Amino acid sequence: MRASDWIELLREGRAVFTAILVLAIGLHAIDVFVIVTVMPAVVADIGGATFYAWSTMLYMVASIVGAASGGPLKAALGARKGYSLAGLVFLAGTVGCAVSPSMAALLIARVVQGVGGGLLIAQSMALVRELYPPELRTRVLALISGMWGVAALIGPLFGGGFAEIGWWRGAFWAGAPIIVTFTLLAWRSLPATAPAEAIPPFPIRRLALLGAGVLCVGATSTIEGLAVQAALLLAAVLMVGRTFRLDAGSENPLFPSNPLSLLSPVGTAYWMFFLLSITHTAIGIFLPLILQVLHGVTPLVAGYFNGVLALSWTAASFLTAGWRGRAQPVALIGGPCIAALGLTGLAIGITSAPLSVIAGLVAMVGLGVGMCTLHLTATTMAAAARGEESLTASSIPTVRSLGIAFGSAGAGLVANTAGLARGISPETVANAAIWVDGVAILAPVAAALLALRVVRLRHHAAAAAGEDASDSGSRSV
Repeated sequence: MRASDWIELLREGRAVFTAILVLAIGLHAIDVFVIVTVMPAVVADIGGATFYAWSTMLYMVASIVGAASGGPLKAALGARKGYSLAGLVFLAGTVGCAVSPSMAALLIARVVQGVGGGLLIAQSMALVRELYPPELRTRVLALISGMWGVAALIGPLFGGGFAEIGWWRGAFWAGAPIIVTFTLLAWRSLPATAPAEAIPPFPIRRLALLGAGVLCVGATSTIEGLAVQAALLLAAVLMVGRTFRLDAGSENPLFPSNPLSLLSPVGTAYWMFFLLSITHTAIGIFLPLILQVLHGVTPLVAGYFNGVLALSWTAASFLTAGWRGRAQPVALIGGPCIAALGLTGLAIGITSAPLSVIAGLVAMVGLGVGMCTLHLTATTMAAAARGEESLTASSIPTVRSLGIAFGSAGAGLVANTAGLARGISPETVANAAIWVDGVAILAPVAAALLALRVVRLRHHAAAAAGEDASDSGSRSV
């Protein structure tokens, strides 16, 4: 893409809007890297190793609630007030993390942060549609996606740098002025649209079921007893399934029709999003801990290994963005295969391989997930049913958040079952690392199989559309 094409995002008064959107997504992305980088220092300071994975899981559960609340909030308050309120909620959660005296307080603050992050993401997608003409939307979305690469550099610097000087709380205090700046900029620059005449009702029951289901999965990592754990997992499946059944008959659905059906391209793609999110979450959540305990690296260096994951993801997105035609199925199928190979290597060598090899394997996972996710998003939007285009696109972040929540909870369960619940030592961390990476291989393998089905379903749909067009032409003649 030419440089002049990107300049269009700054012309005709769009520069401030572009800056606001970049800051919004950047705040959320940087926080993801900050928390995984400082968690070893947090646990060493205030305890709570058993709940190590909950800081990510609860954040993602709350972000699902926040994302689903974005539409009703924007309708009730308008773009300016709704977006500014999202910034204030995120600020409150960030300050709460900075002053947390215990793991329980930190987790509560992470919930508040998650709601704010979800509100920011959902309203950002809506503003892209409202503030940019169609020919510029793919460019601003690419720019937003690129913020994850920037966050991969800044996040570990914030988290690792403050952890190394023995003040992990500073990583959150340092972000507070940036959040304040963003909120003020949004308040002063966004259009003051009037609230909608018809405000959609808030889906309290469905979101409560969805959140409770994810929490049941997370609880399995802190409760002993196979029978109880199995019961919690069953309850989680039932509650999440009930959520989707209720949503199917709702007047204000959170998801498009048949979102879990393997008979439709969208339903199959949603399962892929879920599995790909599990793939990168399973390794990212424990990677800093593994590197610090088993390889003796500093928190800053450990944080940048997660940066390798994000940078390779971003690089794959930009490098394969122009793939069309026959190259697109290659990205859909080949991406999960590359990620599976990377995870296999990590499961084998995470405890003893050189750091350069570990970095290369982490990069393989990022490349695979990145190249697949980009084209899976485009394929899903193109396959949306008539009248459900906006709903299909806006619900993709929710499905991915579900995958991250289940991935972090599942990784915590596997790690604690493998011995991490007994305390952080080289032996327990090594055993947990091997089991987490080994079990996680199943996710990209299943995603690759589903990619074959997505390609086949899209091929059949294209063929059927061609036949319909041919029949219509014959009748017109």
